Amino acid sequence: MERKFTPKQVARALGVGESSVKRWVDCGKVEAVKTAGGHRKLALSAVVRLAREQGYRIIRPEVLGLAAKSAKCELKDVHEPLLEALTAGDEGASQAIIEPLYHAGHSIVELADFVIAPVFHELGHRWERGELSVHQERRACEIAVATLHNLRRMLPLAIAGAPKALITTPSGDHSELPARLVELVLREKGWDAKILGIALPLEEIRDAVEHHAPQLSLLSLTHIDHPERFIEQANEKLLDPTAEITRWIVGGQAIPVELQPNLSCTRYSTSMTDLACTAAKLQAELKQA
Repeated sequence: MERKFTPKQVARALGVGESSVKRWVDCGKVEAVKTAGGHRKLALSAVVRLAREQGYRIIRPEVLGLAAKSAKCELKDVHEPLLEALTAGDEGASQAIIEPLYHAGHSIVELADFVIAPVFHELGHRWERGELSVHQERRACEIAVATLHNLRRMLPLAIAGAPKALITTPSGDHSELPARLVELVLREKGWDAKILGIALPLEEIRDAVEHHAPQLSLLSLTHIDHPERFIEQANEKLLDPTAEITRWIVGGQAIPVELQPNLSCTRYSTSMTDLACTAAKLQAELKQA
């Protein structure tokens, strides 16, 4: 259940008067529910959306259970601090860098492509050069996933009738972070997106797609030992058999560019920006159908 806050708590978080928050609720500027006793309650996602869309700063995020505010709210300013925090395994510092960027109005797509992706590419390079241990890299991934879980709380629940999407990775690919980013990108765009699971056999993924019949299915590929063999198996066991049920987007860095056209998918995506554009086009098609 989504946590809800009183107008007094929201007012403290935004640095405004309690009467202003009540007035916003009454005039429909921000969504709220009323308890049996007639008291207004505001969901976290509604408060964050208000701050993002109306330009209010969350000056006391701790009141809402959010990470403490950071002075850096420009994407270009956070790479080095985030690298240092993740390398040190400092979850609080990492969240205090990423979360305020979202509060300030940056989209999940922007955070994914212009903050998280380049920072993790650099972490990977440092690991390859022996400057970062395996446990540091794994800890950084855990911190990032935990931060995405926090961001997920700030997104509104999917509305009734929203198009459905399933996200997963195949056996042997245990990279949860890209799949979590895909989930949030789609949820932010209005999809009822869910992670099916991580590192699932192709046959299990096919069964789930046949059972749930999502309009969109996404296969995240971060690590594949034998790309050519995987493509053959994925086409035979998953993509071709479900082509009439769902649209497939496959993404990630695991398949060489020259082999990507061999996959039986609607599109091979290598960025969250591209994914968001493809999903938006499909969403428009579904509305017109």
